[in-house]
Amino acid sequence: MEIIINPQNYNICFTIASLLLIFVTLIINALEELHNNKQKRIFGMIIFDALVLNLAGLFHHLWMFSDFFRSVMSYETNVFLVIVEKICTYLISYLSMLYVMAIFNVERKSLIKRTLLFLPLLYAVLFFLSGFVTDYFFTFDEMGEVQYNYPQGASVNICLFIYFAYAGTLYIKYARSLSTEKFISLVIYYFLMLAGIPIRILTRSSSIFEFSVSIALLLCVYTFQNPSEFTDSMSGAGTKNALTFAVSNNLIQKKVFSILGVSIERLDVIIGGQPVEMISELLTQITSYLGQLCPGGNVYYTDDSTYILIFSEAEPDDPVILKTAEQIKKRFRDTWVIGGKEIRLYQNLFAIGFPDEVDSVDKFNEVRGVIKKVMLRQNRDILRVSDLNLKHVEHDKKIDSIVKRALDDGLLEVYYQPIYSPKEGKFSSCEALLRLKDPHLGFISPAVFMPVAERNGSVIAIDSYVLSSVCDMLANTEAIDLGLKYAEVNLSVVDCIQTNLSDSVINTLKKYKIPPDRINLEITETFEEGLTQAMDENIKKLRDYGMSFSMDDFGTGYSNIARIATLPVELFKLDKSIVQSAFESGTHYMVMFNLVKIIKSLGKEIVAEGVETEEQAKQIIRLGCEHIQGFFYARPMPRDQFLDFLRQHNA
Repeated sequence: MEIIINPQNYNICFTIASLLLIFVTLIINALEELHNNKQKRIFGMIIFDALVLNLAGLFHHLWMFSDFFRSVMSYETNVFLVIVEKICTYLISYLSMLYVMAIFNVERKSLIKRTLLFLPLLYAVLFFLSGFVTDYFFTFDEMGEVQYNYPQGASVNICLFIYFAYAGTLYIKYARSLSTEKFISLVIYYFLMLAGIPIRILTRSSSIFEFSVSIALLLCVYTFQNPSEFTDSMSGAGTKNALTFAVSNNLIQKKVFSILGVSIERLDVIIGGQPVEMISELLTQITSYLGQLCPGGNVYYTDDSTYILIFSEAEPDDPVILKTAEQIKKRFRDTWVIGGKEIRLYQNLFAIGFPDEVDSVDKFNEVRGVIKKVMLRQNRDILRVSDLNLKHVEHDKKIDSIVKRALDDGLLEVYYQPIYSPKEGKFSSCEALLRLKDPHLGFISPAVFMPVAERNGSVIAIDSYVLSSVCDMLANTEAIDLGLKYAEVNLSVVDCIQTNLSDSVINTLKKYKIPPDRINLEITETFEEGLTQAMDENIKKLRDYGMSFSMDDFGTGYSNIARIATLPVELFKLDKSIVQSAFESGTHYMVMFNLVKIIKSLGKEIVAEGVETEEQAKQIIRLGCEHIQGFFYARPMPRDQFLDFLRQHNA
């Protein structure tokens, strides 16, 4: 038993091992940036204190067990090191408490409360400093070890347990805002710090306590000090996880606060496919600017191209938020720089007040989902919760669940709408259109479920299903023998920015042995040439393979006349709104007439969508449109019905 509890056998080894762990922790912490500067600052103070604690302990043990160190260090120097070691030990408990408070964003603003928290530490420091002037509390033996005078010597330990007890109450009170991993990490940190005390008393060794402190700090540097979870590496702002943690903690503490959201239109498309350095350059610019406007620099970047600023003790209509919103709008009127080029970004603002308007994280996520939809169809100075219609939230959640399982549950079916060719007098092409039928809700419009699919990420698998279904129809039916030359398949912008899109499409065609000219891919007018490197490369590779592209919904988006000639498409589909309005006024008819004239002069073909009457069809044919699509000729229909239609009309 003596060999276990004799400090001479292991104190120095434990202290050296502890120092190595401290140096590793120090290096990792110094090399990484953390969103929460206050938390990082306190953690740095803990590391420094632990370093001094270990160094003082090491030299004390060397003095005790080495004749050489006794010859170069005086007894008084050793006494000084022991007192420094003791003070650092009690300082660790105080800093650990502050660290837990920083994690949970707990503040004690009143001077009285701050003083009460500091008094136990002050007592411990004065307790040990008294050793220089009096022997009332403790003395030093000839080996330089502290000999406490009881009961007064035990009083200093009360201060230590006060801090651990307070930190424990914080764990219990705010633990529900933590993930399981974070909660376990904090519990282990707490246990290692606390367990070191009885072990120290039992073994009469400070090195055991110092070693447990070093392990606890190394644990924290890989959890709470891990920037990958709380700091976005591209933008330098807080992550979505950091935002959720901050909102949850503020709500638990019943704080009044507001967020100002800056949603940047089509930012994911603009940066998609760009080199990492350029993306980081742009996002960091925005983060840096917004951080200057937000008190405390509490800026977060979420995965839907939105920046969030948190304002403590502020209502959504407080002057500080309104002033900040005006500054943001003014800045976004100017250009931003990415890769040395100036670009213009467009923003939408929204404000949410807590806890009056939103009182839970789940409600916050629901409100944000509704805000995202509303911003697609309206542009306000600052969108407020009171502007929203939240009655459809539960319905939207149900749609999201249906879309996620639509493929697995067999709820999707590809319909085909025939496209008439006046020149050939038959239906030479078709457009593949997706239909979703839920057993309880019935048919759900693509205008409803496709935006949901784009948001929850299922759109890529769904579009792949559509292409495979079309290829299967062409390969395993007599559609081509019945005069069908090609089928049009829609691509979403999400598809276009996937780096493996071209390979995926080509592999699907090869699987079904479909020639590339049998498929025409439709892109919407929101596509812009050179918008992303990934999109450019995908389209170029597919065109080189022999596939053609058409511009869907032409006339409703961003294109201008000068850009028509540069777009990588062979076919323009006039949106049905253009066609319908052309037969309602002479002015709108002239718009369509001139669009057709310009497109045809460039050698491109035209599909007129939304033709619903015989008179409209005759006028469209007179204008020279090569293809006509609309209810006048045929509605979208299932595969077997479509084949029967071709047999009947293309015989």
